[in-house]
Amino acid sequence: MGQRTVTLITAVWKRHELTDLVLNRFRSIKNEIADNINLELIAVGSEGTASRQLCEKHGFTYIEQDNMPLNRKYNAASRLAKTFNPDAVYRIDSDDWITSSAITDSLKMIDEGHSAVGLLDLYFMDLVSFKLGRWPGYGFLNHANRWWAWKNKGKTVGVGRCFSRKLMDELDWEIWDQDLELSKWLDTNCDERLKKRGHKIKGFTMQQLQTFAMDIKGSGENITSETFSQLRIKWVKNIKQELYSHFPKEEVDSLIQLSNSINGV
Repeated sequence: MGQRTVTLITAVWKRHELTDLVLNRFRSIKNEIADNINLELIAVGSEGTASRQLCEKHGFTYIEQDNMPLNRKYNAASRLAKTFNPDAVYRIDSDDWITSSAITDSLKMIDEGHSAVGLLDLYFMDLVSFKLGRWPGYGFLNHANRWWAWKNKGKTVGVGRCFSRKLMDELDWEIWDQDLELSKWLDTNCDERLKKRGHKIKGFTMQQLQTFAMDIKGSGENITSETFSQLRIKWVKNIKQELYSHFPKEEVDSLIQLSNSINGV
């Protein structure tokens, strides 16, 4: 079949130190899977030279777009992905860490016939307090608002969604509704856009995709005890050991250093 191509699209905005670590993680994944998959990295930014230099430093193809509305910003990267003629498009934010199997195993699921693939669970990190915990995902027992949780049962999280080439063609390479002006709820808009066309993102657990996915909170934003209070999270006791088991030591050390600097250590 030959080497496959996947485009990874992300959006950057401020939080330069954290973004630097995340983009470096994506570049590491590109190198890790290079023998089998050509991972093309695309970033859309809104801070001119500052964001361009940060992204190009890590080998990203960069495009500039106003930060708001977010759906149009992300669609700029989504449309650019078409120029690389990819087999799939992988969407992820610039405050998320994943392992390379998130890409490779999502593509396997696409090859098995799923038009889109996503995760059902993930880890949250509070960078300020350096706490790490796993959220089991949308479900009746996993959220304080039981009705809302039940209504969204089986929904995939926003971290790491993979879309097939066939679906991207059907969407005209715009994952979100271009005519709206959204500042949030991008995942819901994506879900509804797919539903109108008879598609749904197939959810898999991190274990099923043999990956580790982490949403990093706390760089440049206020994190309080209420931030995670609505979610049922199982906190990890030995955080460093957990992270070292999934990511290169130098990358984890850089994350620890960033946490320390935020706390003035």
